[in-house]
Amino acid sequence: MRKVIIIIASLMLAAGIVILLFEPVSTSVNKQKSEKITEEFEETLKQIEKASKSKTNKKNVAAQNSGSSSYTPPTKEQLDRLLKDSKKYNKSLISNQGTVSTSNYASAALNLRNYGIYNNMYGYISAPSIGMKLPIYLGANENMMKSGAAHLDNTSLPIKGKSVNCAIAGHTGYMGRVFFDNIKRLGIGSEVSVRNYWGKLNYKVIKTHRVSSDNTEDIPIRQNRQLLTLITCIYREKNEFDRYIVICEKQS
Repeated sequence: MRKVIIIIASLMLAAGIVILLFEPVSTSVNKQKSEKITEEFEETLKQIEKASKSKTNKKNVAAQNSGSSSYTPPTKEQLDRLLKDSKKYNKSLISNQGTVSTSNYASAALNLRNYGIYNNMYGYISAPSIGMKLPIYLGANENMMKSGAAHLDNTSLPIKGKSVNCAIAGHTGYMGRVFFDNIKRLGIGSEVSVRNYWGKLNYKVIKTHRVSSDNTEDIPIRQNRQLLTLITCIYREKNEFDRYIVICEKQS
């Protein structure tokens, strides 16, 4: 009987250790995964630039890529078309402010497959002071948000522009993953950047605050301002949540 008790106690101890280690180990693994995705994004940009300069065909570029040999990155021509359509999309939003239901945030602003991009990744967001670096996917739906940060449809895409407000959402408290959990540590003046296919956009935090879950006052475009609005959930009470907002403005 004593041996049985010892065995049961040992199993319970082992189970407890596994439970304690699961989240930090899982978080570390998934952080490395996110960093690998952003590194592969940078490698893709290098290959596209190389192909553009040397006029290498797409099949040769794919063979040079560090990832799967079956992967073919988008061409410069496809990205030029994506940039043109992104600018057109952003411009169309200016006259539609306040007319869009929040239920439409989950759709993708553009179908990236039409531009040779099959992972739905538009770029990545980083904030060095909190060690954050996450891929940005189009469409704030659960499928995208469980993989990284998600751009809210019907808000500006993260590109240069005279009047833009790009809203990006990320989970807090997601089991085994750290997404926007630490944006609450960003203070006024903290640096945030977005790397897209055409360059890097540098921002500084200008405001942080807490709002109710149905409050969308920070989403509209502000005339002649280039804004980036980060959104995550924050616990209120009785399994109800508010939204924590970090507003950033592009630096010239």
